[in-house]
Order: sequence, then C-alpha cells, then structure tokens
Amino acid sequence: MNRILFVLTIFSGFILAACEKNFDSPGEIQGMGDTPGDLQVKESFKLPQGIHLVGDIKGSDAPYAKTGEKQQIIDDAKSSYPCFGSGKAVKLQLTLLNTGNSPRSVFFPKGLLWKCKFGKFQHGLQAQTTWVCLQPNSSRTIFIDLYCLNLGIPGPDQTANYSILGVTSSKVLWNLLNLIGWKKVNNEMRNGTFNAGKGTEDGPSYEEITEKLQVIIHNLTNNGIDLAAEDKAFIESIPELSSSEIPQLDVNLQYPEYFDEFVVPVK
Repeated sequence: MNRILFVLTIFSGFILAACEKNFDSPGEIQGMGDTPGDLQVKESFKLPQGIHLVGDIKGSDAPYAKTGEKQQIIDDAKSSYPCFGSGKAVKLQLTLLNTGNSPRSVFFPKGLLWKCKFGKFQHGLQAQTTWVCLQPNSSRTIFIDLYCLNLGIPGPDQTANYSILGVTSSKVLWNLLNLIGWKKVNNEMRNGTFNAGKGTEDGPSYEEITEKLQVIIHNLTNNGIDLAAEDKAFIESIPELSSSEIPQLDVNLQYPEYFDEFVVPVK
C-alpha cells in the first residue's frame, strides 16, 4: 500500500508541474509569441483627468480591399502627424483631447502593452516612456511606434482597433526594459529636438535601434532566446537622455502635469 501511495504521489507531482508551467520565460510569455492566454499587466493605464481619447486607436497603414488588392489611399493630412515612441512593426494613430484650461503632458510609460481588440494583428510593446504635450481646449493626432510581440502575425492596417491595456508584468521583458533605462530609443529622442537643442547624432541610428530591438523582442517572445552578451552591448552603445531631458516623478510616483516634449520633425 505504501508503495502504491508513493507512486501516486510522484505521478501527482508530475501532473501538478505540468499544470504550473512557467508562462514567463523566453518563448513562453502569456499572450505573446505563440503562447496562449491573455496579456498580463502589473498596473492598468488611465489617461490623466481632463484628457480624453477621441475615436478609436487605429493602425496607420492603408486597408485592404475586399478583392485582396491594397487600396490606393492619398491622405495628405497624415504628413502633419508627428511620430513618437519606438518600433518598426506596429504603428498606431490616435487623437487626444485636452478639455482643461492649461497645457498638459500625457505620459505613456515604458512597458505599456497596446492590445489589438479587433482584427488578427500583432499586439504592441512600448520600450521607452514617451510623452506628448496638448494645448488647452484642443485636440492632437499623433502616431505611436511600437514593437511587435507576435512574430508571424500581420502588422496593423487601418481596419485594426487597439486599446491601451497597461504595463506588462513579464519579468522577462522587464529584464530588457531595465537595461534600456533612459536610453534614447524613441523616434523623437533620436530625430527630434528638446528645448531647441539638436537631436542625438552619435551612437546607432533610429533604424538600427529599431531593427535590433525588434529581433531581441522576438527572441524573447517567440524564439525562446534570452538576452545575449552582444544584445546587452548594443543597448549599452545607445546614448542616454540627459538629466534635464528626463521628467521626474513626484513623491506619489506621478509625472508632472506638464513637461516639454521632444519636437519631432514632420515629413
């Protein structure tokens, strides 16, 4: 009888271990890559009081016609929209409205997950904090660049609909995000100006940064490959923001109501 109980105990242990599979290791992050489940967050995201999202968060590419051929869409208004954030596979368009009587800054924190709600498109990851300034009683349309979390799934077009989910709880991704720190990986930080100062010219270009970081993120989400020494060396080579360019948190860990943004050149 004791032998039977021993065998049953061992067998139950194997079953329990299988049920408790670790969904936070390279290639096994819930909702990312090919791993099933919902994206997990450690904190939700809310816009500041008086700031509202106008309409939906959409993909920026032209939609496909029913025939399968891409429609030719001429949208001159797009040329006036600045692009913030960092990434090469997920570009989203959103409009923000400030209903207050004073200028405000909207901060989108590092690690923010942008979830595809409608359409089978990639989820997006924000690798660096970005912020946008809004004038009183006015709206503003911007693009946000993000990194793809699901290799093999199409990037969003204008039929895609997204929501801002919250900050990822994945320790695997935070190993990367902590390495990035306050590195200048965002488009506005590399190609824009701050207080009329020139953008950073040394270190890797924005294109090189986004190419490399996307490979690293796909390794973590899809390929089961952890950060390598050469990955860490590349990230180390990216210049950092100066102390005057970094918005400081208050005692309640809140960003200031207003902080100058990097001015992005519009093509």
